Amino acid sequence: MGYRPALAVLDILRGEGVDRVFGNPGTTELPFLAALADAHGSPEYVLGVHEGAVVAMADGYARGTGRPAFVSLHIAAGLANGLIGLLNARRSRTPLVVTAGQQDRRHLQQDPMLTGDLIGLATPAVKATYDVQHAHDLPLALRRAFALAVRPPAGPVFLSVPMDVLAEDTEVEIPARTPTPPPGPAPGLERAALLLGAATRPAIVAGDGVGREDALAALVRTAETCGAVVHHQPMADCLNFPTTHPLHAGMLPPRHDAIRAALAAYDTVLIAGAHAFTPHHYTPGPALPPGLTVVQLDSDPHEIGRNFPAAAGLVGALAPSLHCLAELLRDRVPAHTAKARILHAGERHTADRDRAESAARAAYSPAPLAPWAAAHAVARGLPPDAVVVEEAITVGLLLRRLVRLDRPGSYTHTVGGGLGWGIGAAVGRALAEPGRPVVAVLGDGCTLFGLQGLWSAARQAAPVLFVVMSNGAYRTLQDTYEATGGTGVCPGTDLGQLDFTQAAGFFGVDAVRAADADHLRELVAGAGELTRPLLVDVPLR
Repeated sequence: MGYRPALAVLDILRGEGVDRVFGNPGTTELPFLAALADAHGSPEYVLGVHEGAVVAMADGYARGTGRPAFVSLHIAAGLANGLIGLLNARRSRTPLVVTAGQQDRRHLQQDPMLTGDLIGLATPAVKATYDVQHAHDLPLALRRAFALAVRPPAGPVFLSVPMDVLAEDTEVEIPARTPTPPPGPAPGLERAALLLGAATRPAIVAGDGVGREDALAALVRTAETCGAVVHHQPMADCLNFPTTHPLHAGMLPPRHDAIRAALAAYDTVLIAGAHAFTPHHYTPGPALPPGLTVVQLDSDPHEIGRNFPAAAGLVGALAPSLHCLAELLRDRVPAHTAKARILHAGERHTADRDRAESAARAAYSPAPLAPWAAAHAVARGLPPDAVVVEEAITVGLLLRRLVRLDRPGSYTHTVGGGLGWGIGAAVGRALAEPGRPVVAVLGDGCTLFGLQGLWSAARQAAPVLFVVMSNGAYRTLQDTYEATGGTGVCPGTDLGQLDFTQAAGFFGVDAVRAADADHLRELVAGAGELTRPLLVDVPLR
């Protein structure tokens, strides 16, 4: 059966499980919008008033649903506005299928308004591109894009679709969707079990692949079977190990010298689903200490041995691989040995957490709040089953040390670093999981970058609690400036005190200013009762 091109797109979207289109339209998308109107709004069109917010909403939605999200942008300018979000999605390995309408091919040689090299713009920010030039190629390219978006390493895939291709008066065939079997466990697990079973001081680095592939329970089982201490990868995007677990040792800092120092305490480490310890600040030397035996497991074969040698490199799906590894370790690590290691690690980690708790509680005061107190108030106020969407930079580092989370998907960040992601991502996450409270913890600079996302929050009545940590500065840059020997005031880093309640009101979002730490905790505790968005302005010292 043949379909007109725009109708073929809709049919494929529905077949791929797409129930929402995230977009900001223009004239080159009119054939698609007309088809959507004829289909009575199925899938639903979720409008954003800036492409940065559009892509961020899709990012949050894809993470919440576990399916690729679909994004519709407009020509070169719209694509350019969305590039920050695409860079974030590529780094965070979020599966997106993104289209942008190109100008009508019949006058491209005349350099019409708004046209541009869409493929050239998109290529550095996405996993793959398709330049669709014929209507009959569009269905096949779209099928390929959805398949490629989820294949390890997952990421955004871009299609440039000229306006006249979508409007072409022809019928095209839709290729059937080919189901693929779920990937299985990695070969070579016996050697991995041999190395980990022989370790006297084993450790695990829990990478974001664990969270993306829903392998958290399998990693817990592996860690408990051998009594291995578990660190989150630097600046982790997901909850990859329960922060409530006695074996949880916190996040590795994003510097090679600090990672090397932290891992020097161990003789063998399992690195599961981690993207090669991508550092933030440069320090000389490798990330791993000399003499450390490395077992590396990843679903992406390109990660194995990419930045450091591994004694055993394993390629396979994380959850089944870790379950198999746990079974093999049961015969190699005596149960009493594992229990003793867990008890010892739990005592040490509990003492560390108690010190952090004491420091945070001692900082409680009326506003403006100390950062420790603000982070603690949020962490202790989180309702059960809450999702934290964090883009708070400096306060976010403190929050990671204080949150007590154990459900998969309960912490979301982007290691991409393109500011302005948090507001849109929180809206997308709320749309994806309407039964879970969503608390977005944002820096004031990040909020300014993504402010247009509040319009979509109000339009969608997304019940998100936006907590803006307002310190009036690009604090992380100031801290780095001082730490590297800078003197005087670092230029270009002072925002001044801004009233985010007024900004929220402009977009139709209710807002309140936190009076003290206890007030902030109460507001966060009420996130599960929200029926529409609420912004909390938190003045910080």
